[in-house]
Amino acid sequence: MSPSSLDANVVLRVILNDVPDQAERAVRYLDRSPCYVTDVVIAECVFVLEKTYKLDRVFITTSLSSLFELKTLSYNEAIITEALDLYGSLRTLSFADCYSVAEARLNENRLITFDRAILKKCGSTADQPV
Repeated sequence: MSPSSLDANVVLRVILNDVPDQAERAVRYLDRSPCYVTDVVIAECVFVLEKTYKLDRVFITTSLSSLFELKTLSYNEAIITEALDLYGSLRTLSFADCYSVAEARLNENRLITFDRAILKKCGSTADQPV
């Protein structure tokens, strides 16, 4: 059986349990079915948790990391783990910025940017275009 892709709404219900019936159904599905969460859905979840629900980075990274421990759930582990680590430690960078830095590091390339925060915090990985 091939994995099903999860929408951000399903991931958010599991993390927040703000709609108990939906959260329960989502958890039951995850317990018995192989699922995949795309990088875009993870980025959307981080954005919604931070901007809409006003949750802090510790809660966000801990919640997603706990979710990723489910044996039925797969995701782009190398990049997402690195991006979440950066997101948790570099408070001035958005998750999207952290993802870009993580991708550059893991692919051993340079991130070309004008973003001063990235250049300041991640100068070993980032450069300005010349």
